[in-house]
Order: sequence, then structure tokens, then C-alpha cells
Amino acid sequence: MTDNERLDRFAADIAAMQVKTSGNPSAERATGIAGAVLMGLSIVIAIGAYFAATGLDNALDQNELIVLGFLCIALAVVGAALWLRTALVRFWRFWMLRLIYENQSARDEQR
Repeated sequence: MTDNERLDRFAADIAAMQVKTSGNPSAERATGIAGAVLMGLSIVIAIGAYFAATGLDNALDQNELIVLGFLCIALAVVGAALWLRTALVRFWRFWMLRLIYENQSARDEQR
């Protein structure tokens, strides 16, 4: 049996089992994109704030930019967590679906 035949059979068997194969795809995609954009944009702003703070003589302005830089780094961590959560949920959903399918196949073979 070729890989394409196995994949087609797997897709047909999953459809026959009537299990939920995904969440709301548009919401998951939006969460992943939002996380990636938040991560990238906040890193760029943090680097810009750092370089802007090094050229200032006023300590108050410098401190404000440094705080902005740390806030952006925190937002980058939040963005990375959102993106990672979306990627892992998709992977774990596929993993569980594969386990259900294999267990069902093994049970069918025992009968």
C-alpha cells in the first residue's frame, strides 16, 4: 500500500468515525498570526527603544524608553506563547486522532 493510499484510507476512516478533527480554523489561524506578529513587532520596537535610549542625555526619557523596551520583551514572550500554543494544539489534536485511529484499527482486528 502506497503512502497516498494509506493517507486516503486514514482520511476516509476518520470521516467515518465522526470525530472532531479541528477547532475553529479561522480562530486558530488568527491566534497563530497574532502571536507571530506580536512577537516580531514587539522585538523590533524593543530594539528601537534600546537604541533611542542610548542617544539621550535626559535620564527620565532614557528610563521611559528602557521600560518600553522591557514591556516589549514581555509582549514578545506573550506572542511566542500564543504562537506555540496554537502550533502545539494542532500537533496534539493530530496525535490524538492518530492514536484513536490506531486503537480502533487494533480493536477491529481483534474481533
